[in-house]
Amino acid sequence: MSIARSVVESLLVGMLLCSGCTPGPIGPKGDQGDAGPKGDPGDVGPKGDQGDAGPKGDPGDVGPKGDQGPTGPPGENGCPGPRIHGTCLLTYDNSLTTAFETAAQLCAFAGGDICTDSQTWPLAVGTWQNIYLASTVLNGPHWTASFADNDALNWNGVNSGTGDDHSPNSSYGYSCCGGYTPQNARVPGMTVNGVKVLAIHNVADTYWPGAVAYCAALNADICSDSQTLLLRDARALTVPAWTNSHSDNDANLYNAITGGTADDTSPSNVYGFACCPSARPSDLSCPVTRTSGVCAITIHNVADTDFRGAATACAAAGGDLCSIAQSSVLRTAAALTVPVWTNSHSDNDGSQASVGVGPMLDNPVLTSNAGYACCLN
Repeated sequence: MSIARSVVESLLVGMLLCSGCTPGPIGPKGDQGDAGPKGDPGDVGPKGDQGDAGPKGDPGDVGPKGDQGPTGPPGENGCPGPRIHGTCLLTYDNSLTTAFETAAQLCAFAGGDICTDSQTWPLAVGTWQNIYLASTVLNGPHWTASFADNDALNWNGVNSGTGDDHSPNSSYGYSCCGGYTPQNARVPGMTVNGVKVLAIHNVADTYWPGAVAYCAALNADICSDSQTLLLRDARALTVPAWTNSHSDNDANLYNAITGGTADDTSPSNVYGFACCPSARPSDLSCPVTRTSGVCAITIHNVADTDFRGAATACAAAGGDLCSIAQSSVLRTAAALTVPVWTNSHSDNDGSQASVGVGPMLDNPVLTSNAGYACCLN
């Protein structure tokens, strides 16, 4: 038997024999042994089910409706109708049933004028090219503000085939243009010799369609003969230049205006140009009582003023010489009874345009005396 076993048995015997004895004192507690190694962590339990969503909070009270702002001007781009490649179109008629003065009167009542040659170009050019390449709102012969003289049939792209020196009673279509030119902080423009102008391109390098597109992109138009004369007087234009009536030099009598363009120009000629904004206010109102729909701010029914003097007077009044179309309405209303200057130099086209210009000469000399009216165009 081992010694250890003997000791244990002796202790057990002693305990049995002394079961009634008082136990001895407990010995001191031994030092705590070193902690064993940490066991491996158990597996992560499954994710519990997501709790139910809490109730939705009550919506806040709706605030009061603010006051309605003032009505803005007609059209953000200044046009109460559609702008087609920059041209502000009020109305049009392709029925080929309208005489010149009737078309002019209808456009005046629509709040504008018969479209100029340059405004008409993007509306009509497709009729003699490819109708799928342009907007082509107009089809068939139609009037323009300067009487739609086709000048050796070079301007079918504008008037779609009117005659050369046609009758004012011809039955054509027409289009009316209007609107105003909105303020543009990046293109503020300038005033030169009384003429408000947005851009001046004093280089003879631009086809007619390019000049038209450039000015239309500014919500403007190529400047008229009368405006261009004043710009040339101020040396702002020194090269041959387009005007919104296609710059016909009519026997080379109008170098003071056009700077030496060809007689019976072609859209393929290359000239300079200037862009003039509309003088109409943003609400399209007229500061004076309209005469048969025409906003004529000055009517000078006395044949005592040359072309430059008439152009200067209208620029000083904040407008431009009225067009042949507008002048025809004023003449029908008996507000004009004398020969008058217009913003396309009043060529009488074999006395066919007398409905607007009165008994002016065919290709009048700019130093001749005539009356005039000033319009907000």
